[in-house]
Amino acid sequence: LLAFLSFCFSVTSCKSDKVSEVIIETQEQLEARTISQKDIESIRYDDFGLSPDSQKAANDWQKFQELNTQIEVLKKGDLAYFSGDPLIIKTLMQELRTEIPKTLQTNEIYARITALDTKTQKLNSLLRLANINKEEKINVIKEFLTTISNLNLQINKKFEFEKNDVIKPE
Repeated sequence: LLAFLSFCFSVTSCKSDKVSEVIIETQEQLEARTISQKDIESIRYDDFGLSPDSQKAANDWQKFQELNTQIEVLKKGDLAYFSGDPLIIKTLMQELRTEIPKTLQTNEIYARITALDTKTQKLNSLLRLANINKEEKINVIKEFLTTISNLNLQINKKFEFEKNDVIKPE
């Protein structure tokens, strides 16, 4: 029995005539799965910027400024930050929430930050997967950009209501 097992082991382990295939990716295949600046520019969504009052209020919000810098880099087709270490993304989102200026601390803005946190983590996890197709990645980028735009809109609304002295119903 021992001799038979030794024979079987030596036959199976000595098969080294396997041919390893080298898969060469063509330029077209590479471009078909790589997201470029042109792809991101073709995404259609309502992009709300900050009003001057909102910009002034968010000026000292360091993590918000850092996030906006990374979004500009993303729009140029560089996905490195958002496809990087999930801990960095999670830390940014936690610090974004905790460092929010007093003037922006409303339930509506906190809700948009929570939605942004969710979309940012989704973006990070999908960009890190190699088997996700380009179209899905572009869709999740669109969701992320829409969410940040909605946060900007909510910040603008806060200052617009204050400027117009709108009385909220109780």
